[in-house]
Amino acid sequence: MVKILLIEDDKSLAEEIYEVFTDYGFDVELGTSRDDIFRRNGYSFLIFDLALLGMKGLEICQAVKKRRDIPIVVLSSVCDVNVKVKWFEMGADDFLVKPFSTRELLARCIAIMRRYREKLRNVLEFEGMILKKNEGRVIVDDKSVDLTKIELQILELLMRYQEEVLPKEFILDRVWGSRKNARTLDVYIHRLRKKLGKKGKHLKTLMNVGYILTRNV
Repeated sequence: MVKILLIEDDKSLAEEIYEVFTDYGFDVELGTSRDDIFRRNGYSFLIFDLALLGMKGLEICQAVKKRRDIPIVVLSSVCDVNVKVKWFEMGADDFLVKPFSTRELLARCIAIMRRYREKLRNVLEFEGMILKKNEGRVIVDDKSVDLTKIELQILELLMRYQEEVLPKEFILDRVWGSRKNARTLDVYIHRLRKKLGKKGKHLKTLMNVGYILTRNV
C-alpha cells in the first residue's frame, strides 16, 4: 500500500483529501509542519501546502529528492508561472493551485504513481548510486562502474530491498537459484564493495546473518 504524507494547514481541506484518498485505498498520514517531512518515516509520496514551507521550500524539496526519489505534489494559493517553473526544476512532480477538486488531485497522484512504478522496474537509486537494469549498468557519483552480471544482480537485490537485512540464503537462491556455497557470495560482496569505492561503506555485513545496504554508516 502506498503511504502518503500530507501536510496541509487548511484543516477542512486536509480532512477532505484524507477521506477521498483513504476511500480509494491509500494510507494517508497527516503532518502539521515542514519538520514532519524529515521527522516522519515510511512514506513514499509527499503532498504539501507551499505556505507551510516558507522561503526554504525549494531547498526542502531538493533535499527530499536527494535522499529519496519519491513523488512530490505541491499545493498553493499562488498562481505564478515562474514559481511553478522553479518548483519543477527542483524536482516537484506536480503543482496544483487552490481551489482545486480533490478528485482531480487524486487522479493526478494516481497518474504520477503509475509513472514511478514503471521507473522503479528499471531504475534503482541509493545515496548517489543509480542502477539501470534495462541498460545493465551502474552509475556511482556520475561515473559508470563496470560490474559483472553476478555483481549487478547482487547489487540490484540490495538496492531493491535497501535498509533491509538480506539473509545469505536469500541472495544465493535469487542470484544462483540454488544453495551455492556461502563463501562464494562473500567473495562477490568483497569485490562489489571495492568497486563501489566510497559508497561501499553502505554495504554492511551482519556476521552469520547476511548483508544490508544502509544509510546508517
